[in-house]
This record gives sequence, C-alpha cells and structure tokens, in this order.
Amino acid sequence: MRELDKEGRSPRYVAFFSLVTLVFLIFIGRLFSIQIMDVSKYEERALQNRVRTNIIKATRGEIYDRNGKLLAKNITGYMLIHYTTKQIDATDTKILREIQNLNMDQIKERLSTEKKSRQEKLLETITDVKKISELTGYTTDYIITRFFKQPRVGTDKSIIVIEDLDKNIALKAIEKIDNNRIDIVEYNKRLYPEDDIASHVIGNVKPIDEKEYEKLKDEGYQNTDLIGKKGVEKYYDKEMKGQDGVENVEVDAKGKTIRRLENTDSIAGKSLYLSIDLELQKFMTKAFEGESGAFIAMEAKTGKIITFVSYPEISLNLLSSRIPDEQWNELVNSKSKPLVNKGIAGLYPPGSTYKAVTGVAILESGISPYESVVSTGQYRYKGLVFRDSSKSGNGVTNFNKSIEQSVNTYYYVFSQKAGLDNVIKYSKEFGIGEKTGIDIPGELPGTLPTPEWKKKRFKNSKNPGDRTWLPGDLINMSIGQGYVLTTPLQIASVYQIIANNGIMMKPTVVDKFMLYNGQMEVNKPQVVRKINISDKTLKLMQNALRLPVIGYGGTAKILKFNDLAVSAKTGTAQNTGFRDHHSWIAGYFPSDNPEIVFVSIVEGGGYGGTASGNMARIFIEKYRELERAKKNAAAAEAAKKQEQNNQNTLNNQNLQNNQNEQNNITVQNNGRRKKRGRR
Repeated sequence: MRELDKEGRSPRYVAFFSLVTLVFLIFIGRLFSIQIMDVSKYEERALQNRVRTNIIKATRGEIYDRNGKLLAKNITGYMLIHYTTKQIDATDTKILREIQNLNMDQIKERLSTEKKSRQEKLLETITDVKKISELTGYTTDYIITRFFKQPRVGTDKSIIVIEDLDKNIALKAIEKIDNNRIDIVEYNKRLYPEDDIASHVIGNVKPIDEKEYEKLKDEGYQNTDLIGKKGVEKYYDKEMKGQDGVENVEVDAKGKTIRRLENTDSIAGKSLYLSIDLELQKFMTKAFEGESGAFIAMEAKTGKIITFVSYPEISLNLLSSRIPDEQWNELVNSKSKPLVNKGIAGLYPPGSTYKAVTGVAILESGISPYESVVSTGQYRYKGLVFRDSSKSGNGVTNFNKSIEQSVNTYYYVFSQKAGLDNVIKYSKEFGIGEKTGIDIPGELPGTLPTPEWKKKRFKNSKNPGDRTWLPGDLINMSIGQGYVLTTPLQIASVYQIIANNGIMMKPTVVDKFMLYNGQMEVNKPQVVRKINISDKTLKLMQNALRLPVIGYGGTAKILKFNDLAVSAKTGTAQNTGFRDHHSWIAGYFPSDNPEIVFVSIVEGGGYGGTASGNMARIFIEKYRELERAKKNAAAAEAAKKQEQNNQNTLNNQNLQNNQNEQNNITVQNNGRRKKRGRR
C-alpha cells in the first residue's frame, strides 16, 4: 500500500518540485536581468532624471550711430527664477492671499480643510513666496500674482518671478538661498549710454510678456528673453536677438551642477549701425528744449535718416526698468505726449507744406503755370469765406508767386479747376494716406480724405449732410487743412521725391549691420517707385521751391545763405489745444544737387517761417560745420599719410644710396685686391 502511495504521489511531487524550480529560475533570471543586463538602461534613466537643460543665451547685438558711437549695450542684469513651479488657479490664488500674512502653524490649520493635493501645493507655494519676499523685499502679494500669471516653460516648469533685480539685493540673496527651487540668474541687461537721445528711434527692451511668449515660443524665444518693445529694438529684434545655445548638465539632489555633458554654442545677434549722426541728434534735441514737435533730416538720394527728433524724448533706461505706477501715469497723461513718436505717429494738418502736392496736381491737370488769380485777402465761394495767408491779399498771383508767398487763393481756385480726382491722384502718388515703410514700428498712415472716406467716417452722424463731400472740403484740403492729416515723415518723403527727381526712396534709420564675426552688411537703399509726374512739372516745382528763400516776398528767407542755395516751403497749420498754430517747414539743400531733405514741426509754434524756420537754419549751420570738420580731418589725415609716404620714400632712397655706396666700395676694394694679386 505504501509502495502504491509512493508511486501515486511521486508524479505530483515531481511536478511540484519542477514548478518551484521553474519559478526560482525565472526569479533568478529576472534578477540577473535587472542587476546585470538592464543596469545601463536604468543608469541612463537615472541620469535623465538628474539632467537639466540650460539655455546658453545669445549675446544681443549692440546699437551704434553712423560713426560708431555706442547707443545701446549689454550689461549684466539679475532675475529671480522659480523652478518646478506648481500650477495655481484663481481659487489657489485667493487662498494664498488669505494666508500670506499668517505664521506657519496658522497656515497649516487653514489648509487642513482643503484636499490633500491642494494642501501640499499651497504649502510649498506659500513657503517659497515668503522666502522670495524675504530675499528681495518684494511684497508677497506681488509675488503671488507672478506665480499665478507667469507662463511655465521648460522641462522643469520654471517662471521668472522678478526681472531686473537690483544688483546688491541679488548678490545678497544668492548667499541666503537654501531652496533648490529658487535661483538668481544673470542675464544680458540693456543700457543706453545716451539715455533719452534718439529714444524714439532706438526704442527699448524688456522681459517678454505672456502674450509675446505664446506667439513667439515656436521661433526660439524663451520666457526669460528680453524683447524689443519700441523702435529698432523691436523692428530688428529677431536679427539682434541671435541664436541661443543649449547646455545639458548633471545636477545633484539640491540642483547643483555636477558636470557638463554636452552643449551647442550660441551665436551672437547682429549689431546695428544707425544712419543717425549722434552729434547732430544731440544738437537738435537740445534745440527743442521748451518746445514739442519733431525734426527729421534724411539723405535725398538714399532715404537714410541722419537726424530724427521726436520731442520730448524719453529715458530709455527708465523704460527698460520697472517704472513705478505714479511715474508711468504721469508719462501717459502728459500733454506733451513723450510716449508718442511724433515723427511717424503724430498726425497734423500739413498746412502750406502741402501746396507742393496740390501744385503738382494743378500743373499736371494742364493748367499753365502763368495762369493767375487775384488775391484780395479772402476768397468767397457760395456764401462761404476762405481767408488768404495775407489779410490784405497778394494781388495778381501765378504758380511761382503762390509758392514764394504761400498764396492760398491760388490753390482755392485752381484745385477746383484741376478737379478733386486729380488732387487725390497726385496725393496718392506722393504717398499721402500711406505708410512710408520706415524701419521703426508704430507708423500711422495719416488721412487722405475722399468722398468715400467721408461717407464712412461720418456714417453714424445724425446729420446726412456730414456724409456728403462738399466743395469746401477740397478748398480746405488744397492748402493742407480740413480733414487731411500727415506725419512729419510723410511730408519729408514728399520733398525727398521732389529733390530726387521723382524717385521715392524708402526711409530707413539703419546704415549697416555687423555680424557676430565682425563682417559688415550694408543696408542698401531701396527705391519704392518713380512717381508718375512729368519732368516738366517736376522742374517747375523745383524752381518754384527756391523762391520762398530768395524771393522778395519769400516766406522762408531765414534759410538764405550767401554760399548755399536752399529750397523750402513753410506752413502754418490750424489746430486745437495749443496756444498757437503749428509751425511747419520742409525743404532740401543744396538746391542744384540736393544732399539733405529736412522737415520740422513745432507744435503751437505759430508762423512756419519763424519757429520751424529757425530749427531748419540751425540744423543746416551745424550740419555744414560738421561736414567741414570731416573734410578738414580727412585732409589732415591725407596730408599725414602723404608726409609718411614721402618720408618712407626718402628713407628708401637713402637706404638705396647707402647700399649703392657700399657696393661701390666693395667693387673698388675687390679691384685693388686683383691688382695686388697680379703683382
């Protein structure tokens, strides 16, 4: 029986033993796999958990004037970064504000009613908020707002809590940080050595905001980047930004770097050499003290701007920092509007500077320049009275006289004969109502009124007559009044076209770019178009624009020089909100072969030939002074080089003579030796 039992149980024992053995072998095999075969894989995963990817910030390109004088440079700034930031919502934010002034025991008691996950999140957040406040002096309320609003980026979900941290605070904070979620990071901060000079051209940078980041993150931008906000800093931001590099580092449990694994070098951004002449810019900025307005001067043949003043200018170093609310409100509400770039976004009736446009339309319509009207001081049209520039009138007036003495009646009469369509056509030819395309953001197109425009503009008016184009609208428009509005740059462009024989150039404030390797790229002048006016009309206008300066009754006599021919047209534009009319002048010099086009508007400056005329005169005088100095310096340098060349030639000649003399002595000595040898 026992034998039978043994025989019966033997297969079961064998099966059980085999199963146990199999399980054991599987366990041993798995253990071997984990310990031996998969060790590299797990090591790699462990390493990945300890690897932090750092962005190597590219150095932002600097900005210089046309002569290489520094206008914007990089210095070291400091920002506070928070890593592995928890995502908090509006409810979280509300609770954080409730507990921000409580001690830790009170905080824990308040959070005890919340879900465990929320407790942990808010406890960590408020701990870090309080620590950051202690380190920097910023209020916990401000820091909570940053935790809520700032976008989280990167694998570690970091945010910028405080940008532009004071250097002394930053250096002290570094010594006190005992939290691997908080770090002080250096970055390239912008400094503007000339501060407010050419501020509306240069612009400023600030840390990228949430909207900008969301829009640009796929183009290589980081939430820690500085980004241009105005001026060329904004227009050329991508070129100046450069290309960031990447560095992978291994960190310990506290987030400290153990070793660097691999990296891709950054590439510095392009530096800009503006076409602006700093000395001229400073001179004209000072000239505007006590006034408000704009002054622009550009090269007639290239469109490159050498002076661009929008006054008041504004501190770029202030704009690039964190401005106190009170100071910001003062800037926003200031009557002088320092935040507005008046050269490209200031909209003004152009006054009589517009007569160059209307005059072309009149001549191109077939009206003879010799055809005349009688100016009596006022012009009556269907019961309406339109005043002339002179109360007593200017008498018999043809085209030349209308430009010389700025006679309104001529344009009242002949704009109607030319017809609205012609006036609009040639206004468009000169670019009125369109942006010039200058490389400064924020340009406005102005207003070129038309019947269609007026109908749309006043579509909600209760008076149907407001939507109707009236003869008086064209009469006012013909002298740069009424609904027509232009920027100073648009008027400068009109006179640039006339000076450049009908060729419109795209205005620019950049002369050249310098690449990271030191190579230069010239910003080549761009022709926009050849405007559609006859050479005859163009010549008539060019000749006429000399007369306000040299004519007996000229309105721009202030620009008369004994050794320089200047062409110009003054303007006095009606406005509201100022003590007097706006003062305009626009023109170019020399008249025969124009180099420089200029335009000036002094807000509330009164008669154009006085306030703006004086601005133009002192600019021309300063420009010529600098040009003479450059020529003298060039001549002196050439003379120095010539003297050096002469000295080198003399030295070479003396050396050659000495060599020849030495050779002769050698020959003579050799001759004597031969004679002695024959003896």
